[in-house]
Amino acid sequence: MPKQIMASFQNRRTPTFITTLATALLLPLLPNATPAPTLNLSFCPAAAAQGITPQPMPRQLLERYNQGVSYMKSGEVDKALQIFKQVAINAPYDPLVHLSLAEAMHQSGDTDNAIAEYRRALRIRPYDAFARMSLGSLLQARGELQDAVNEYDEAIKLRPDVVLFRLNLGIALRIAGSRDEAITELKKVVQAYPEHLKARAQLAAAYQDKGNFQMAAEQYKKILQSQPQNFTMQFNQGACLLALKDYSGAAEALSKAVKIDGSVAEAHALLGQTEAARGRLPEAISELRGALAIKQDRADWYAQLGDALSKQKDFTGAIEAYRQSQNLNPQDTATGYSLGYVLQTTGQLDDAARAFEHVVKLNPNYTNAHYNLGIIKQKQKDLPGAEAEFKRVLALNPNDGQAYINLGRTLLLQGDLNQAVGFYRHGLSIEPTDPAAFQELGAALVKLKDYVGARSALESALGLAPNDRGAIISIANLESLEGTPSKGEFRIRQLLTNAPNDTELLNLLADNLIQQGKVDAAIESYQRIIQLTPRSAEAFNDLGLALSRKDDVSGASAMYKKAIELDSQFVEPLINLGNVYLGLRKYEEAGAQYQKALVLKPDSVLAHYNMGLVETGKENMENALTEYQKAVQLDKTYANAFYAMGCLYQARNETEQALSNYEKYLSLEPSGPYASNVKEAIEKIRPSTAPTTAPETAGETTSGAPL
Repeated sequence: MPKQIMASFQNRRTPTFITTLATALLLPLLPNATPAPTLNLSFCPAAAAQGITPQPMPRQLLERYNQGVSYMKSGEVDKALQIFKQVAINAPYDPLVHLSLAEAMHQSGDTDNAIAEYRRALRIRPYDAFARMSLGSLLQARGELQDAVNEYDEAIKLRPDVVLFRLNLGIALRIAGSRDEAITELKKVVQAYPEHLKARAQLAAAYQDKGNFQMAAEQYKKILQSQPQNFTMQFNQGACLLALKDYSGAAEALSKAVKIDGSVAEAHALLGQTEAARGRLPEAISELRGALAIKQDRADWYAQLGDALSKQKDFTGAIEAYRQSQNLNPQDTATGYSLGYVLQTTGQLDDAARAFEHVVKLNPNYTNAHYNLGIIKQKQKDLPGAEAEFKRVLALNPNDGQAYINLGRTLLLQGDLNQAVGFYRHGLSIEPTDPAAFQELGAALVKLKDYVGARSALESALGLAPNDRGAIISIANLESLEGTPSKGEFRIRQLLTNAPNDTELLNLLADNLIQQGKVDAAIESYQRIIQLTPRSAEAFNDLGLALSRKDDVSGASAMYKKAIELDSQFVEPLINLGNVYLGLRKYEEAGAQYQKALVLKPDSVLAHYNMGLVETGKENMENALTEYQKAVQLDKTYANAFYAMGCLYQARNETEQALSNYEKYLSLEPSGPYASNVKEAIEKIRPSTAPTTAPETAGETTSGAPL
């Protein structure tokens, strides 16, 4: 199975805008989050209130200054600016003039010169707390946060009684990343002015910035009691509750935000993520699509949409969404992995492999991508490639039990039984809860004839999955190999109790009964299979083999012919029918069947061997020898062919060749059916050249012989 850590979908996509959007949306929607200079057109009264005593101006100059003030009040900033510049030339040491000029410059957008004028005023009156606050706000707006903080600190030192000074300081500290200090200052403002919503909103944002979502949510809740239609507060409340995994509360807040202003894509996206988190996939998909209808350039939202569609089993839609995300951000390995996983799940292995290969190219240490590449290569029969991928996984994570198991599976498919067993065992020592792996280990140990180890593995599989059909069948087969087929029969019949028409089980039962010598019962089982699958050539062939064991030559022949009629490409019944003719010494008929088999399967060892028997029966010894030699060329372990060649060479008095083939037979089958004949022949050859008997042919079938 492909590896997928579904939790990673949520973790990797937790929006980074939970905090950033809180800041971005808060400032414009809460008035005066960054206060403008405090002079605000009330120059002379304000100056008096601040304790500023301007130097006396000539009457004419004062009238000119007051004219500038009037222009400021009426919104004619450009006219006011020109007048204040003229007055400042003639009254360079009047701080009020410089403050007025700074305000006019600020309103006209000339921030640099406004700052310069505030500084000129403060050189004249350094103890003007309000001027320092105004200067700090301009420095803050220009991004010079440390300088702004310094001015705010000075203002507070001068006028500690003005608590609201701390609001600007708190905002600047928050923006600068000094969250604890920001919270300290903003709490002082909120404690002094509990109804000051701007200050409370900034305190909430500071808590949110710090990741203290619980405290932030409490502050947003208080604001919303008096401002329930405030979009930003609803949005931020929803973001905090989502972070706290209060999905119901988050959905409520974000739904309200969307109703207040449905044009903000981020609100739809965050609501979509919330709905996905609480398992409301259709709603999540709808909101995410709504967000993307407003903003089409968000790769992360396409990825979130893909996650939701994947969970809903809409794999086509998920693939499309992931591809859109990849087009926008091809460097996103998480989305690349998700794309590969869905493609793999839907059987699009080539495309899945390309997706995973892209991921590991970007991140060579992405273990899950390597693992799934291994699974794909295993399915595609690229076993060396699969082996390499699983070894990469283990190099990155030596404790990955499934990687060990799959490496074992890969080596098993390559025929490396001993190494496969070692990796299976190591993997199962890490993850001892995989019944399929125990079953596969048992099968490998059976091939190694380690029946004790095989039984232990298969019993572990049954312990984990007592009703697992495969494990029960495997242990039943093992019991047959151990010489206790009756036990296996009992297990198979238990399975048949719940599945009486299971043809695979009926076939296993028949094989088991044959082993026990219960041929009649086996025939009944094969006949039942034919009733259930009357077009099964295999079933007719198997029934023919069973009938041949009862020497029912005519019945067996009829079954083989039926099998050939149903499947003319089926090699085994051709050979078996040939064997019937061979046993009847009908060499021409037998040879015709073997020849048909060889046309379909030229590398059939048994067909070549049996054709050799035909030629022997026809006394065409050279042809017979040729066929036997073809058989051993195809399979160097086919002992019967060596015995047959030994007989031929002995009959021709070619004693050295006869001895060589007899000895080869004994090395392969020291206890084989012809072993006594061979030993006797060898004893005769050494003192004499008397020929021995030809190999027996009657009754041989493909049952248990290689094809």
